[in-house]
Amino acid sequence: MGNGERTRQPRWEIANVLARTDLTQLLDELATPATHSIRGRRWHCPMPDHDDQHASVTMHTDHRGHERWRCWSGDNTHRGDAIDLIVATQRVNRADAIAWLANRAGMIPDQPLPPARRRPQRSRPGVVPLDPSVVRYVHACEKILWGRTGAPVRDWLHARGFDDDLLRANHVGADPGRAMMSRRRGLPHGHSLAATFPALDPEGNVQYVQARYLEPIGSDKYDNPAGSLGSNPRLAWTRTPDGRTTAGVLLVTEGIPDALTAAGAGYAAVGILGSQAPDERVADVLVRHAASTGRLLVAVVDADTAGRAWGTRLGELLTARDHPLEVVEPPIGLDLNGWALVNRDWMAKLTPEVPQPTSPPDTRLGHVATRDAAALLS
Repeated sequence: MGNGERTRQPRWEIANVLARTDLTQLLDELATPATHSIRGRRWHCPMPDHDDQHASVTMHTDHRGHERWRCWSGDNTHRGDAIDLIVATQRVNRADAIAWLANRAGMIPDQPLPPARRRPQRSRPGVVPLDPSVVRYVHACEKILWGRTGAPVRDWLHARGFDDDLLRANHVGADPGRAMMSRRRGLPHGHSLAATFPALDPEGNVQYVQARYLEPIGSDKYDNPAGSLGSNPRLAWTRTPDGRTTAGVLLVTEGIPDALTAAGAGYAAVGILGSQAPDERVADVLVRHAASTGRLLVAVVDADTAGRAWGTRLGELLTARDHPLEVVEPPIGLDLNGWALVNRDWMAKLTPEVPQPTSPPDTRLGHVATRDAAALLS
């Protein structure tokens, strides 16, 4: 290079570079893979400024067939494709990142391109019907919850503010673990004691289930059935203890426990499931529900960076459908269940547009001492 000029980089088509890049292999090289994961691959966040202790990065293929990664405990910029990964980890600009990947893939200027990486073709049925074994598992766990074996799970649920009427209305159960209860392959693994949270449809029928380990391995708190036993519905509807709900509002939460907290306070509530952000299908169902019932949609987000990004994404999806969304954020660091544990009057802190229950049910949330609540939020 003369006069301080920089060597000119060859121009590569991004699609050609990505087609010859294996993002899984790249994450293995540039991020730290999780040592324990019940289902699916996870990595620690590769962003230099993020101390990700719980392996929060997952990978997926988008609708265009492009492999993408995302960190679920970082902010909304901790995501992207292979090029974004190189920009973050190698501290280069986008053009240099493309050149870096092209060189790694063996792409040489003015030479024929090396073969594109072959990706396995997977047949993806739109919806896998729920296997009857999942419903049997839910009912077996529900029965166990109310016996002596289920006592530790009952205590754990009560400590989180869920009273018996609420638990029965939503068919919550206890999985004693595979050492005590055999199970079909594909059901939650059962490596240890777990609470089971069924995802109900709007009529109260079981359509899915999640097992929440009381003593999880690593960051894997939840375990789901295999996809071959039924598609994740992405939405888990809940029931109030007496079947009555506060008129005019639907609370939308991250996951079933927060939705149960709302249901215990007399609200119609639905939890969004899965490690992904809200998607088009979720937004379509919520808008149809709001249109048919006249309910205001109110999202209660987790009070952290990931929770705010979740709420922003849901708001964008609903705005694209000309439907408003109210967003409520608990005090810093709390989700809805944690908020309710430390503040019995959390309902009064909702936006003015949200109707208040005329006579909030007397759930166990009011009986958890504030001094003990911090120990329950992990």
